[in-house]
Amino acid sequence: MTEKKRFCLSWTVMVAAAIIVISANTIFIPATSYIAKDLCVDEAAMSSNMVFSRISMIVCMFSFGAFADLFSQRRLMQTGLVVCVVSCVLSAAARNIYVFDLAQVIEAVSRATIMLTMQLWIAGISNKDNLAGRLSWYSILITISPILAPSAGGVIAESASWQYCFIVLAVLSLAMLGGMSVFRIQEQTEQARPKVKFSPMETLREYRRVILHSPLVPLSFSLGWMAWFEGGYMAITSFLFVDELGLNAAELGGIIMFYVVGAFAGRFPVMYIQKRHGARITFLYHQAVVLIATFGALGYRLVTGHHDIWEIAVVMAVFGFGASGMYIYCLRNSMVIEPEKKSVYTSLFNSIYSIAALLGVLTIQGLYMANFSSVSIFQTLMAVATVAMLVGTILHLKALRKMNNDL
Repeated sequence: MTEKKRFCLSWTVMVAAAIIVISANTIFIPATSYIAKDLCVDEAAMSSNMVFSRISMIVCMFSFGAFADLFSQRRLMQTGLVVCVVSCVLSAAARNIYVFDLAQVIEAVSRATIMLTMQLWIAGISNKDNLAGRLSWYSILITISPILAPSAGGVIAESASWQYCFIVLAVLSLAMLGGMSVFRIQEQTEQARPKVKFSPMETLREYRRVILHSPLVPLSFSLGWMAWFEGGYMAITSFLFVDELGLNAAELGGIIMFYVVGAFAGRFPVMYIQKRHGARITFLYHQAVVLIATFGALGYRLVTGHHDIWEIAVVMAVFGFGASGMYIYCLRNSMVIEPEKKSVYTSLFNSIYSIAALLGVLTIQGLYMANFSSVSIFQTLMAVATVAMLVGTILHLKALRKMNNDL
């Protein structure tokens, strides 16, 4: 087998596995209110699975830097698929919110393992010049998951039941696990795997150094608030559109596609802008797109006195376009600040992103407990995120100036 053919097969297998596992996080979103009714819980209790899932994902991502180099990427991907099967079986079998929450915690471990492994695999087979492009193409391909999964999940929930969403994913995960077991994935580490040891304390020291003395945090501040908004938005989506705006699960799957298609399209410009115009212009471009979305939503509410289905759909498509490009830009930055420490930077970067999304979900729970409506919560998220991202613009540009724009 030629190296080119082997690379293409490795790419296909790894991306397909990632698509399947990531789908477990989005396939049930249109049916969230249905699941809440079947499990006899309210909106705040139903969103608890997102809280526990995010915490689990953060712990897994935070720990990943300590053991990422101990195993091959192929072995880590297989482990992620096995964990995904377990979580899907538990989700389908859940008869109360506690089992469902546990299943989502397990699913988060699977997703974190797959996501971080894929990022390190791409970094290992790439150089500084083509890293942004390959990360963009990977993210473009896995965006197939949130495009297809919610739509398919809504149809499945309407025609059969929400449990079948997870049954389908369990079967697909088993099929991909079988394929990965017989195919040798191309890895940079195949030629010479360095001897490493499991050292949690050393990893924590590296995290502390990166947080306090590297530009990672100011460079990622705006992205963190985008993640906070996205986490909150996903937590209210079903209740906002199904309970307040009168859609059913299948129709909601179609509305979610507006956001996902925007996110899909947003992955394309970043690879070209970064290469041709540098870090400063890349950041300002994506930040401007996101602020157009948030200011647009706030302005629409100010003029009309309300939010409606199509306005939110368009606003979120624009937001997704800018935020997804910003994620690729910031992820690429985290890998090239200190390339020899990319496993530590990648783990910490994704941990920060997930913590921000978790805080978004916790914000939603608090606002529901304070008797805010889903529409007013959406408005609050937009206003807070806008102010925070404007502050992030200043921090980001100051960090770039201090680094002499050397990204």
